[in-house]
Amino acid sequence: MHKAFFYSLLAVLVALATYGSAFPEREGEGETVTILFIGNSLISANNLPAMVAAIAGSHGHDVTYNAVTPGGARLLHHAASGEVARKLGEQSWDYVVLQEQSQYPGFAAQQLTTDVYPYAAQLVEAAREANPDTGVVFYMAMTHRDGDPANSHIAAELRTFEGAQKRVNKAYLKMAQANSTLVAPVGEAWRAVRRAHPEINLYGDNTHPNPTGTYLAACVFYATLFQSPCTGAATPEQVSQPDAETLQQTADAVVLNPGSNWDWRE
Repeated sequence: MHKAFFYSLLAVLVALATYGSAFPEREGEGETVTILFIGNSLISANNLPAMVAAIAGSHGHDVTYNAVTPGGARLLHHAASGEVARKLGEQSWDYVVLQEQSQYPGFAAQQLTTDVYPYAAQLVEAAREANPDTGVVFYMAMTHRDGDPANSHIAAELRTFEGAQKRVNKAYLKMAQANSTLVAPVGEAWRAVRRAHPEINLYGDNTHPNPTGTYLAACVFYATLFQSPCTGAATPEQVSQPDAETLQQTADAVVLNPGSNWDWRE
């Protein structure tokens, strides 16, 4: 494992250990877990929250959820949103999921410093002000199927999926580290499937997941939130059982063994 990534990951783990609300304490498995998803169409496509709830239900956990996911929305929009503020105050959420627009995390460091990171911090603060015990989770999203070549003037890496995903992953890790939050590494699981199983199509178009891709994301969220294997979970009818098993195993490997599976090649 590259040393730079090792120390970045270690810093995140130390931060999580010192911030008590990363994994909210619950009295028992019978309690309902509540999740508020804040993002855009990468969440609403194929109803990711419902898939997460279905997977959790098949493993004996009751999940209820709500979502604020207007198309194309960015964290800066959500930070100024009255609807987000109202949703945060409606109840004491166990988890609040935050997702940035798909391309922005791959942009230049200066753009992230001015256009992404401050609003990520504002939303984390707002979630914790509403409920200090809330576990905030950044949705490390997948990048576009062919990368982001239109913005390759920012960085040559954006010309390919691999390069663009690496940049997106690192930005989300930085957000998690800076704000002492969890991260659901959907993008890294995406990259793992595309490398090892290119025959499995995860996209509905160049940007959004198809039901198979959403199922992979849901498996990652289940493993992240419950720190338990997704293997054996319920499978939606749109996803074949062999593909579902592959996605479950990939999600478990990425989430539950991150130090040996995430490849952040510098």
